[in-house]
Amino acid sequence: MNLISHEFLLLFVSLTLAAYYWLTKTPRQKMFFLLAISYLFYSLAGWQFIPILFGLSLATYALAKWNKFGWGVLLNLAALILFKYWNFGIENLNLIFSLLHVKLSILNLGLPLGLSFFIFKHIGYLYDIQQKRYSPAVDFWTFAAFSAYFPQISAGPLSSYKDTASQFNSLPNKLSSEQVTSGLISISLGLAKKILIADTLNTMLTSPVNTVNGFSGLIPAWYLVIAYAAQLYFDFSGYTDLMLGISQLLGIRLPQNFNNPYLANNPAEFWERWHMSLSNWFRIYLFAPLSRSFLRKWGSEKREQAQYTANLITMSLVGLWHGAGWNFILWGAYHGILLNLGAMWKRTNRQIHPLAEKSIFLFFILIGWALFMGQSAEYLTHLFTQLFGFGGLGARDLLLNLFKNNATLALIFAIPITFSGVAESANLEKQIHGNKFALIALGMLAALCILLIDDQIVNHFIYIQF
Repeated sequence: MNLISHEFLLLFVSLTLAAYYWLTKTPRQKMFFLLAISYLFYSLAGWQFIPILFGLSLATYALAKWNKFGWGVLLNLAALILFKYWNFGIENLNLIFSLLHVKLSILNLGLPLGLSFFIFKHIGYLYDIQQKRYSPAVDFWTFAAFSAYFPQISAGPLSSYKDTASQFNSLPNKLSSEQVTSGLISISLGLAKKILIADTLNTMLTSPVNTVNGFSGLIPAWYLVIAYAAQLYFDFSGYTDLMLGISQLLGIRLPQNFNNPYLANNPAEFWERWHMSLSNWFRIYLFAPLSRSFLRKWGSEKREQAQYTANLITMSLVGLWHGAGWNFILWGAYHGILLNLGAMWKRTNRQIHPLAEKSIFLFFILIGWALFMGQSAEYLTHLFTQLFGFGGLGARDLLLNLFKNNATLALIFAIPITFSGVAESANLEKQIHGNKFALIALGMLAALCILLIDDQIVNHFIYIQF
């Protein structure tokens, strides 16, 4: 189901909320309702995957009870590899085996919606239980509802069992006016980010302009990269705001996922602000165990090398998580190198002007997004030669294409909003708290966005594919 459609927003969400508060009276009833509606949501995306997802939840729950944590992690990773990475591995092996005239078969299994988020929640749960951070789930159905909870499964934000399941046990019969207002602000802002800015930028980024033969020169290349950086941010943070708002209207608070990431001063701070729940997951469940393992193996005198190696491995896997493609792996490794360079710079205790520091880091972030947007090796080669001036300035080409669509206007609005510090729903809520005119204006903006939705055009949230 397309999340930006009248079908989802006006039918699925509205009917879910109405039935949730009308038909259920106790927290237990509400939890079962959320479990059922989450699997209904899955069935609309691909009913054939439901037995697999339910089976993974049941197996994870049982293996945690039996203290078979390693087996639980292996089972979940095996499912992730099979559905998400198997074909990528086979395709690369076939390139090697082509010399021997051997060809392995590709599996046409499809990819269950939100599989990696589903599995990451399971792995985090297993690791937390093993580390005795909290006790195993007593009730399977509560664990199943946590695993499948539909507002976060498509693209996060990730949350721990301890934080979310505790809320399932105390779901309210009635929300406070503050909760309703907060939820509606998040939904309104999320829709505006997605429909007015991200989708408008998408019309240009998916047009012939953004092809090897569509642009030439330093200025058009940087224009495309900046537009792509803005689209990614407004699309993904828009998704997060929408889902945080829907979840809040269901009485469950999910963690914030963005905090003005382009205002970061250094690589470490960027990952504390961008896709915060995923960054936190990788830090807790991959980076920390890896760095401790290297420290035990190499000794405390090689603490820095342990950190640098763990950074590089972790971020390369973050890149691979984003997609089964070499450009994603390179992007992840690039960020691992940035983190290491940032840590090295910090150890020198040298200071530069804050604005210069922010500008330099933003330049490197944009270079990273150029890697991320790579459609092919040919496209990446062309893009980087243009970014570094090997194709001239290209000012004339940019001016010819600048006003052919509304993308430039969207970018003009996106840039100051991005750097204003109020682009996140939590920050905006503080700014307009108690301001009835601002709330009315935001409500009218949400209504306008819903009217602008064309159900014939499918503009999925970008991060759902990851």
